[in-house]
Amino acid sequence: MVLREKPELKERLIDAAEICFAEKGVAHTSMLDVASQAGVSRTSLYKHYPRIDDVLQAAFIREFDRFELKIGKVLARCAQPEARLLETVIGFAENVPQSSWIGLLVSGPRNKTEEKALRVGRQALDARVRAMLEQPLQDLVKTGRLRDDVEPGLVIEWLRVQVTAFSVLRHPGAHSKRVRRQLISVFLLQSILKM
Repeated sequence: MVLREKPELKERLIDAAEICFAEKGVAHTSMLDVASQAGVSRTSLYKHYPRIDDVLQAAFIREFDRFELKIGKVLARCAQPEARLLETVIGFAENVPQSSWIGLLVSGPRNKTEEKALRVGRQALDARVRAMLEQPLQDLVKTGRLRDDVEPGLVIEWLRVQVTAFSVLRHPGAHSKRVRRQLISVFLLQSILKM
């Protein structure tokens, strides 16, 4: 008889990791902490996630899945590629720091372990940002709206930097949502579109 594992175990492990990251910080969370918080043995945890970096990456990816779901609802109402491009950048910038442990990681002073964790998160985020920006940029090229001197690949890289920059600007004491939207709109659309 073969015993099947419960499909929610991976989710429970990531839930536990996020609690530990929020309480102890990413740098001070161990595999033992995550296993203990989840109420499983370390063997069960290692079976799914061999290293803490794997747990961290899974937590980032799940968080970005949530962000993408929120953004997807807004993008479904955008008919024009310019609007989809703008809402994608704004959506990521507005939502990325909302997770408590990601917000702490992005905003606070960091040690080497936390810097490494941020690199893992940025790689996961970069892949999502690129994927979501490619289609509206291709649509702008097809419709002749993208300036002739603009290289779509470079625009994706530039927008990726904007997502990071505007995510940081979202922290308390920074610009209001309306001002951030104006800044992104002016810098983004006026710099790449034919007017």
